[in-house]
Amino acid sequence: MEPFPTLEYLPLTMDCLRLDRICPADLVRLRRLEEGEDFQRVTCRPIHNRTDGELLEGYQAALSRRTLLIAGLYLFGQNEPIGKLTAGDYNPRNRSAEVGYYLAPSFRSNGCMAKALNRFCACLFQTFALNKVYAQTGAFNQASVRLLERTGFRRDGVLRQHHPWNGVLWDDYLYSLLAEDFSGKTGGASGGRPLRKAL
Repeated sequence: MEPFPTLEYLPLTMDCLRLDRICPADLVRLRRLEEGEDFQRVTCRPIHNRTDGELLEGYQAALSRRTLLIAGLYLFGQNEPIGKLTAGDYNPRNRSAEVGYYLAPSFRSNGCMAKALNRFCACLFQTFALNKVYAQTGAFNQASVRLLERTGFRRDGVLRQHHPWNGVLWDDYLYSLLAEDFSGKTGGASGGRPLRKAL
Protein backbone atom coordinates (compact mmCIF):
# COMPACT_ATOMS: atom_id res chain seq x y z
CA MET A 1 0.00 0.00 0.00
CA GLU A 2 1.14 3.52 -0.81
CA PRO A 3 1.73 5.89 2.12
CA PHE A 4 -0.08 9.22 2.24
CA PRO A 5 2.12 12.32 1.94
CA THR A 6 3.47 13.53 5.27
CA LEU A 7 1.27 16.55 5.86
CA GLU A 8 -0.19 18.04 9.00
CA TYR A 9 -3.96 18.05 8.72
CA LEU A 10 -5.30 17.76 12.26
CA PRO A 11 -7.11 19.09 14.21
CA LEU A 12 -10.17 19.94 12.13
CA THR A 13 -13.10 21.63 13.82
CA MET A 14 -16.79 22.00 13.05
CA ASP A 15 -19.59 23.24 15.34
CA CYS A 16 -19.19 21.33 18.62
CA LEU A 17 -17.04 18.58 17.08
CA ARG A 18 -13.34 18.05 16.53
CA LEU A 19 -11.40 15.65 14.32
CA ASP A 20 -8.01 15.04 15.88
CA ARG A 21 -5.25 12.54 16.48
CA ILE A 22 -6.30 9.26 18.06
CA CYS A 23 -4.13 6.85 19.99
CA PRO A 24 -4.00 3.13 19.11
CA ALA A 25 -5.58 2.17 22.46
CA ASP A 26 -8.68 4.26 21.63
CA LEU A 27 -8.81 2.63 18.19
CA VAL A 28 -8.89 -0.78 19.86
CA ARG A 29 -11.73 0.41 22.11
CA LEU A 30 -13.74 1.65 19.10
CA ARG A 31 -13.07 -1.61 17.24
CA ARG A 32 -14.50 -3.57 20.18
CA LEU A 33 -17.60 -1.34 20.08
CA GLU A 34 -17.99 -2.12 16.36
CA GLU A 35 -17.61 -5.83 17.00
CA GLY A 36 -20.23 -5.66 19.74
CA GLU A 37 -22.72 -4.39 17.16
CA ASP A 38 -21.99 -7.23 14.71
CA PHE A 39 -18.82 -6.44 12.80
CA GLN A 40 -20.09 -8.39 9.76
CA ARG A 41 -22.41 -5.44 9.05
CA VAL A 42 -19.53 -3.06 8.34
CA THR A 43 -17.28 -5.23 6.18
CA CYS A 44 -17.64 -7.81 3.46
CA ARG A 45 -14.03 -8.93 3.95
CA PRO A 46 -12.87 -11.90 6.00
CA ILE A 47 -13.02 -11.22 9.72
CA HIS A 48 -10.07 -12.25 11.84
CA ASN A 49 -10.39 -12.50 15.60
CA ARG A 50 -7.45 -10.55 16.99
CA THR A 51 -6.35 -9.92 20.53
CA ASP A 52 -6.16 -6.37 21.84
CA GLY A 53 -2.37 -6.63 21.56
CA GLU A 54 -2.52 -7.68 17.91
CA LEU A 55 -4.94 -4.86 17.09
CA LEU A 56 -2.75 -2.38 18.95
CA GLU A 57 0.30 -3.47 16.98
CA GLY A 58 -1.59 -3.26 13.67
CA TYR A 59 -2.87 0.24 14.37
CA GLN A 60 0.57 1.43 15.47
CA ALA A 61 2.11 0.07 12.25
CA ALA A 62 -0.56 1.64 10.00
CA LEU A 63 -0.22 5.01 11.71
CA SER A 64 3.58 5.01 11.53
CA ARG A 65 3.67 3.91 7.86
CA ARG A 66 0.88 6.39 6.98
CA THR A 67 -0.88 3.80 4.80
CA LEU A 68 -4.05 4.73 6.66
CA LEU A 69 -5.13 8.19 7.80
CA ILE A 70 -7.18 7.89 10.98
CA ALA A 71 -8.88 10.80 12.70
CA GLY A 72 -10.70 10.45 15.99
CA LEU A 73 -14.04 12.23 16.32
CA TYR A 74 -14.44 14.10 19.61
CA LEU A 75 -17.01 16.34 21.22
CA PHE A 76 -15.49 19.74 21.96
CA GLY A 77 -13.71 19.71 25.31
CA GLN A 78 -13.70 15.89 25.53
CA ASN A 79 -10.71 13.58 25.23
CA GLU A 80 -12.49 10.28 24.62
CA PRO A 81 -13.39 9.72 20.95
CA ILE A 82 -17.00 9.02 19.99
CA GLY A 83 -16.02 7.76 16.55
CA LYS A 84 -13.41 7.78 13.81
CA LEU A 85 -12.91 8.50 10.13
CA THR A 86 -10.35 6.76 7.96
CA ALA A 87 -8.82 7.14 4.53
CA GLY A 88 -6.91 4.24 3.02
CA ASP A 89 -6.02 2.51 -0.23
CA TYR A 90 -4.34 5.74 -1.32
CA ASN A 91 -3.60 5.85 -5.06
CA PRO A 92 -1.25 8.73 -5.96
CA ARG A 93 -1.65 7.98 -9.67
CA ASN A 94 -5.34 8.87 -9.88
CA ARG A 95 -5.32 10.74 -6.56
CA SER A 96 -8.01 8.70 -4.84
CA ALA A 97 -8.60 7.07 -1.47
CA GLU A 98 -11.30 4.99 0.19
CA VAL A 99 -13.02 6.49 3.22
CA GLY A 100 -14.55 4.73 6.18
CA TYR A 101 -16.33 5.88 9.32
CA TYR A 102 -17.70 4.71 12.63
CA LEU A 103 -19.76 6.49 15.27
CA ALA A 104 -20.71 5.09 18.69
CA PRO A 105 -24.44 4.22 18.77
CA SER A 106 -25.44 6.78 21.42
CA PHE A 107 -24.26 9.65 19.16
CA ARG A 108 -26.07 8.63 15.97
CA SER A 109 -29.04 10.24 14.22
CA ASN A 110 -28.10 13.82 15.09
CA GLY A 111 -25.94 14.82 12.11
CA CYS A 112 -22.55 14.39 13.83
CA MET A 113 -21.11 12.02 11.27
CA ALA A 114 -22.43 13.97 8.28
CA LYS A 115 -20.63 17.10 9.54
CA ALA A 116 -17.47 15.14 10.28
CA LEU A 117 -17.44 13.28 6.95
CA ASN A 118 -18.00 16.53 5.07
CA ARG A 119 -15.07 18.19 6.88
CA PHE A 120 -12.82 15.13 6.44
CA CYS A 121 -13.52 15.01 2.68
CA ALA A 122 -12.80 18.74 2.40
CA CYS A 123 -9.42 18.10 4.02
CA LEU A 124 -8.64 15.19 1.68
CA PHE A 125 -9.42 17.36 -1.34
CA GLN A 126 -7.75 20.55 -0.16
CA THR A 127 -4.79 19.37 1.90
CA PHE A 128 -3.94 16.12 0.13
CA ALA A 129 -5.07 17.25 -3.36
CA LEU A 130 -7.16 14.14 -3.92
CA ASN A 131 -9.44 14.08 -6.92
CA LYS A 132 -11.78 11.39 -5.62
CA VAL A 133 -12.84 9.69 -2.42
CA TYR A 134 -14.97 6.58 -2.48
CA ALA A 135 -16.82 4.30 -0.09
CA GLN A 136 -18.50 0.92 -0.11
CA THR A 137 -21.52 -0.06 1.98
CA GLY A 138 -24.03 -2.88 2.22
CA ALA A 139 -27.40 -2.34 0.57
CA PHE A 140 -29.02 -3.29 3.89
CA ASN A 141 -27.21 -0.44 5.71
CA GLN A 142 -29.62 2.36 4.92
CA ALA A 143 -28.14 4.68 7.55
CA SER A 144 -24.78 4.51 5.76
CA VAL A 145 -26.44 4.98 2.35
CA ARG A 146 -28.27 8.10 3.63
CA LEU A 147 -25.06 9.47 5.15
CA LEU A 148 -23.11 9.13 1.90
CA GLU A 149 -25.88 10.61 -0.23
CA ARG A 150 -26.43 13.47 2.24
CA THR A 151 -22.71 14.28 2.01
CA GLY A 152 -22.87 14.44 -1.80
CA PHE A 153 -21.54 11.00 -2.75
CA ARG A 154 -22.98 9.47 -5.91
CA ARG A 155 -23.70 5.79 -6.38
CA ASP A 156 -21.30 4.49 -9.03
CA GLY A 157 -22.22 0.84 -9.08
CA VAL A 158 -23.37 -2.31 -7.38
CA LEU A 159 -21.36 -5.37 -6.40
CA ARG A 160 -24.06 -8.01 -6.62
CA GLN A 161 -24.35 -10.60 -3.85
CA HIS A 162 -21.12 -9.39 -2.33
CA HIS A 163 -21.73 -8.85 1.40
CA PRO A 164 -22.63 -11.83 3.60
CA TRP A 165 -24.80 -10.81 6.55
CA ASN A 166 -27.43 -12.71 8.52
CA GLY A 167 -27.20 -15.69 6.18
CA VAL A 168 -27.90 -13.63 3.03
CA LEU A 169 -25.50 -12.43 0.32
CA TRP A 170 -26.46 -8.77 -0.01
CA ASP A 171 -25.41 -6.33 -2.71
CA ASP A 172 -22.77 -3.75 -1.83
CA TYR A 173 -23.06 -0.21 -3.19
CA LEU A 174 -20.04 1.74 -4.43
CA TYR A 175 -20.12 5.50 -3.92
CA SER A 176 -17.71 8.27 -4.89
CA LEU A 177 -17.31 11.99 -4.43
CA LEU A 178 -15.15 14.04 -6.78
CA ALA A 179 -13.33 17.20 -5.82
CA GLU A 180 -15.16 19.06 -8.60
CA ASP A 181 -18.53 17.88 -7.25
CA PHE A 182 -17.60 18.83 -3.73
CA SER A 183 -16.42 22.30 -4.64
CA GLY A 184 -19.33 22.93 -7.00
CA LYS A 185 -17.15 23.11 -10.12
CA THR A 186 -18.28 21.36 -13.28
CA GLY A 187 -16.07 19.24 -15.51
CA GLY A 188 -15.85 19.11 -19.29
CA ALA A 189 -18.28 17.27 -21.52
CA SER A 190 -16.07 14.18 -21.50
CA GLY A 191 -16.32 13.87 -17.75
CA GLY A 192 -12.53 13.72 -17.66
CA ARG A 193 -10.22 15.92 -15.68
CA PRO A 194 -6.60 16.77 -16.40
CA LEU A 195 -4.17 15.22 -13.96
CA ARG A 196 -2.42 17.60 -11.61
CA LYS A 197 0.75 16.74 -9.82
CA ALA A 198 0.02 15.24 -6.40
CA LEU A 199 1.80 16.64 -3.37
